[in-house]
Amino acid sequence: MKTIFWGILLLFTQTIMAQEWSNPRIENNGKIHFDKNLSFQPDIKKTYKLVFNIENDAEKEGVNMRLWKIARELNLLKAAGVPDQNVQIAAVVHGKAIAISLTDKAYEKRYQKKNPNTELVKALDKAGVKLYLCGQTVAGMKIEQDALNPSWEVTLSALLTLPILESEGYLMVP
Repeated sequence: MKTIFWGILLLFTQTIMAQEWSNPRIENNGKIHFDKNLSFQPDIKKTYKLVFNIENDAEKEGVNMRLWKIARELNLLKAAGVPDQNVQIAAVVHGKAIAISLTDKAYEKRYQKKNPNTELVKALDKAGVKLYLCGQTVAGMKIEQDALNPSWEVTLSALLTLPILESEGYLMVP
């Protein structure tokens, strides 16, 4: 009888916990569990200028992990009540991560499948995230301009883009 009780309690607890995950700003990515009673809540009156350095191809839930984390950041800030206009996020992509910037056609040519990041990139772009690519990586990997998703802006180099953004007040998100 005790085993049945604990089993039902565990199932009930998991059901309640599962219902608390949400995606208030970026649908389908970066799910969050928001609790207004936890410490380090963002100040809704401040502006958050954040930059994400994306240099590897690690994945989470089928998309680039760092893009997924940008979605989570946006979802957390939205759930906390920070106005969208108070959030400025930039992503700087270089190295192995450069494939996330390819069009579906170019990605399929290289990897024999559709780019799994296309929809997330589109959602982040729509949310106002500034999407930058390292021009040195693009040139080094011989990627033509028409192979790049138009949401991305090619910069001279990630080595310059990151410190320039930091000098403009952006904080690096680990």
